[in-house]
Amino acid sequence: MRELRKRKSLDKEQRRKDDIEEFKRIASRAERICVFSGSGLSAAAGLSTFTSRGGLYERATKRFKVKDGMKLFCNSFYRRKPKECRAIMSDIYFEALKAEPTSSHRALARLEVEERLVRHYTMNVDGLHRFVEGATTWTGEKGCAGKTVELHGSCRETLCTNFSCGGSRVSQMTLEQGHAFRKGKEVLCTECSGEIRPKVMLYDDGDSEFITPDVVMEVMDEDIAKSDLILWIGISFQQSASLEYFRNAQRVLKESCGGRAGEVTQAIINPDPDSWFNCVSGASGLDDMKIISVVSDSNTVLAGI
Repeated sequence: MRELRKRKSLDKEQRRKDDIEEFKRIASRAERICVFSGSGLSAAAGLSTFTSRGGLYERATKRFKVKDGMKLFCNSFYRRKPKECRAIMSDIYFEALKAEPTSSHRALARLEVEERLVRHYTMNVDGLHRFVEGATTWTGEKGCAGKTVELHGSCRETLCTNFSCGGSRVSQMTLEQGHAFRKGKEVLCTECSGEIRPKVMLYDDGDSEFITPDVVMEVMDEDIAKSDLILWIGISFQQSASLEYFRNAQRVLKESCGGRAGEVTQAIINPDPDSWFNCVSGASGLDDMKIISVVSDSNTVLAGI
């Protein structure tokens, strides 16, 4: 029995190696790559993930004595306890300040320089891609050709909550502001004296249009339709937002490619094999889609494409 278990383990390891090699072969030929990334992309930089043990949700649960740490990242919690919510965001900000881009960030920038990157949609708010030569940011302005879309905002920026503010409303966060948020103090806009907050998207956020313009979904649909490879990097698929992006991609592929939808390879890249299960079990109608599981960290597999 012990030998059988050992053989099965070796077989599983070999299958994973074969999957990685298959992915590398496909990726090396791809010319239009669309990327979606989660906190796993920045984990190697020392940044916390949301759902892992000791991650942001678990720490938030212990700190504020709530049953579900995810609730602290909801607009309803922000409205009830804005000081506590801003303090959590400032913790993410200070953690991001200490981090440096990973080889995965540099690999995506290389794809952009090679004009093989259609777009990079990241759910991360750390802004690390901004410190990589060759990487550009999509601002939402008409005609913007930036490649990295910060779907959930950036912890490095602030947003004035006064809709009548005569200024730009969005500014770079300063160390002074970050420390004030961490201490539970209010920070006021220099233009209108309205209250400002970290520019980080919350669930059901009332300021969502000013964090990431709604037009982003139209841009996303166009990008998916023109892609020949879609990468889902470092995403646990335990959160509703990531599953919605995945389901939307399947819809677009079927509508735009018809019978060819299965020819567009999608790779779920994550060292945790559960991410693939979470993903495919959270969507339907995937029988004709080509979705491969790449059980590896992104630094390892992206270096060779």
